[in-house]
Amino acid sequence: MQAQIKRMNEVGDTVFLTPTPLLSYEELVLKSLGSNTYRGFHRKNNNCLGASHSFRDILTKKKDYLIHALNNLTSEIELNTLANELCSELKSELSKNIKPLQLQSFNKVRKPVDIVFEHFVAMGEDFAPARKTATPSLFLPLDSQIFQSEFIFTAQEAKALGIKRRFTYKDIETAQHYADIQNFLKEKIAKIGLNHRIYFDLVWNKRFESNGTNLFLTNPSRNR
Repeated sequence: MQAQIKRMNEVGDTVFLTPTPLLSYEELVLKSLGSNTYRGFHRKNNNCLGASHSFRDILTKKKDYLIHALNNLTSEIELNTLANELCSELKSELSKNIKPLQLQSFNKVRKPVDIVFEHFVAMGEDFAPARKTATPSLFLPLDSQIFQSEFIFTAQEAKALGIKRRFTYKDIETAQHYADIQNFLKEKIAKIGLNHRIYFDLVWNKRFESNGTNLFLTNPSRNR
């Protein structure tokens, strides 16, 4: 376990704090979320625009605001507030053509937002200040691979947190359940010596085994 933690810290420090190459805001808006995530939002009318259009439209419109906000964060509480604000805007836009049941789970929209913020901070050419200040606050995107990891959640920890191995991202239905998991992870990194909570994301597709120099290059075959 110690060898894995050491490797995760080495790869994490490279891809989150000193990444190369950097990418433009526009490229990250296009590439941050994979088709699997968008397919999870079922449309009311298949002839009308789906989730990918809503996400990209809002993120594009809010470019200047999000760059400024992420670069000037002073706390995890501020990051959480910013993420929830963006989730509210996205839900309002998505509700135009996404079935209402699809938008009830807290983490259904929050996981994509957490991934986008992770990618902005870790790879965006506009986010140099945030790499130093926001990285410690980044929330771990919670999805099936994360829930299945016995490194991140032992059987005992998963049980205590109300997590089942078969969970997908939509199964974290409330803001409180999400917060309980994120707070637990913050405590766990202090115990095991992982530098930042977001470094747990390197377990996804075993990215910590890669020599990639930014997050995309640790996992060239697929996005989330």
